[in-house]
Amino acid sequence: MPIKPLRRPLSGRLDLYITLEILGAVVGTCIFVLFFLLMFQVLRVGEFLLSHGVSALILAKMSGLMIISFLPHALPLSFLIGLLIAFSRLSTDSEIIAIKAAGVSLIRLTAPIFLLAVMTSLVQFQLNYNWVPWSVRTYKVIEEKIRNTKIASAIKEGAFTPGFFDMLIFTDKVDQKNNSLKRVFIYDEREPESPLVYVAKEAEILPMPTRQDLGSSIIFKLSNGAVHHSNFDQKTYEKIDFDDYQLFLKINEASDPSVGNPQMIPQQELLRIIATSPPDSTFRRDHLGEYWRRTSLALSPLIFVLLGIGFGVFRQRTARVNGVLIGLLVAIFYWSIQVWGASAMTHGTVSPFLGMQAANIILFSLGIFSFRRASW
Repeated sequence: MPIKPLRRPLSGRLDLYITLEILGAVVGTCIFVLFFLLMFQVLRVGEFLLSHGVSALILAKMSGLMIISFLPHALPLSFLIGLLIAFSRLSTDSEIIAIKAAGVSLIRLTAPIFLLAVMTSLVQFQLNYNWVPWSVRTYKVIEEKIRNTKIASAIKEGAFTPGFFDMLIFTDKVDQKNNSLKRVFIYDEREPESPLVYVAKEAEILPMPTRQDLGSSIIFKLSNGAVHHSNFDQKTYEKIDFDDYQLFLKINEASDPSVGNPQMIPQQELLRIIATSPPDSTFRRDHLGEYWRRTSLALSPLIFVLLGIGFGVFRQRTARVNGVLIGLLVAIFYWSIQVWGASAMTHGTVSPFLGMQAANIILFSLGIFSFRRASW
């Protein structure tokens, strides 16, 4: 008896079944990948908690920013592994054979998957263009503020520390736990025409609370010392002894952490920089490479559709394990090509477009080959 083609209502139910099958694998894989990446940041977050006494709210905010910055890499990998797991299971349980026997071709089966890939790609574009630059830049600002609340950690014992709030400082002993110093020498050159020298037996660094989450200024409290002042124009010298003396130091928050780091620049600003930079400059090439890197990552879910189906429909005994293993191998191959492309682009060997899109071009060709092998 001839087999009737699948009716349209059943075809819609099949699309929903395939979509839910893939979505479950993608969401589970994405959560695992994000958790795995966050584990590498445990020591870094622990330092902020133990050494700087950061509140749980700030740590949660920083963890959220890190998760956003991880998503452009976690989403394509999760999408690919989810495809491999879902189709490997369907192939292992002979559901792919039953679907094909019912008159549904593998090309028709890609329709809901391609729609899911388009939605993932649109999220990737928004992440790469706006959310990730904002999250990385915000994280760097918070990190700088946290480190500034523990200023003593930046001062070295028994050595001169230059650039400390535009001052040169020397101390015999640093107590980072209490933010205190012993036997301090400070050369204050914030006013070059009238420099000051502070000498004190003890000093204490007191962060000043503000309405913000983290303090943005400190008080340098000096005890049992003297201020030395020389006026070169009038050829005079002054010395003032003190029991307690306070220096108010403002933490500079005006510096933009995105300077020199294209990954922190929003998309509109990145395009403006590319348009106004000299055509053959390294500066323009680096920013153009960042533009194509973002585009390449956003398009990768579309590339992985054919690859995931092609590698996933082969019958396997351990579908879940093999799907994860193949996904990781493909991801390693993908990122290796991206690293090579970035290096070649930096040295001017290839154009920024080719350097950043080489991985997508190679995997797209491999995806067509594997998909054609899986179609029958």
